Amino acid sequence: MIIGVDMGASAVKICALEGDAIVFTHYEHGRGGDIPALLARLGLDAQGAELIALTGLSAKNSGLEALGRPVKYIPEPESIGEGACWLTGRDNLIVASIGTGTAFVHARGGEYEHLCGTGVGGGTLKGLAVKLLGLSDMREFDRLAMRGDCGRVDLLIGDFVESYGILDPEITASNLARLDPTATDADWAAGVANLVLQIIGTMSLLACTSSGAEGVAIIGALAGTEPSRANFAKFQRVYGKDFLIPEHSACATAIGAARRARCV
Repeated sequence: MIIGVDMGASAVKICALEGDAIVFTHYEHGRGGDIPALLARLGLDAQGAELIALTGLSAKNSGLEALGRPVKYIPEPESIGEGACWLTGRDNLIVASIGTGTAFVHARGGEYEHLCGTGVGGGTLKGLAVKLLGLSDMREFDRLAMRGDCGRVDLLIGDFVESYGILDPEITASNLARLDPTATDADWAAGVANLVLQIIGTMSLLACTSSGAEGVAIIGALAGTEPSRANFAKFQRVYGKDFLIPEHSACATAIGAARRARCV
């Protein structure tokens, strides 16, 4: 068994692999902490593991070396790219890894290049949800956003013209700019989700254009939410690029680290 641990800015993601089978995944809110104790609480036999793969901002503070098992540190871009390509079964992808912020990696032919990043990510969405709507439970926020209509708070291309060149009338012209006094909290939740996810989608498309990538993989805890799936399905329809959200997307980087550890 190989254990993969991704220690990010606001969460720890864990997986266990037996050969090519994913036998365990876990997402734990909070930064760092006692990782050996966390593995024990989850019932993972770290002492019996073949090796432990570590990645992420806080990886050097895991305390796992004290267990006496082989530990390998895998660079985050490699972990992101390996996990996304394996889980999607695709190559030549832009991988948008949405954590507290968002990192963009070009994955092609087993090479993984970090292109850029943005501070806009899951942390941004939560901060806006708390400040604007008083919601700290992001599941509740997602439900609210799915009931809303972002067209009540966003200005769309279709508000000005029927079409504009190749631009679909449903494309946002200006986020949160409508200022409609009748917009509900659900509409504002939809608009806030739209703002964050569209920034990530647009940066992904620009990265595709500049790198020649054939599609986009979205990973991270935010990837599998209903607002995310709806938003990126619209991106795929409007722009004609595949936006792939794989199973186990929340733990994709930990999975990539575990797989990458076999060959480094």
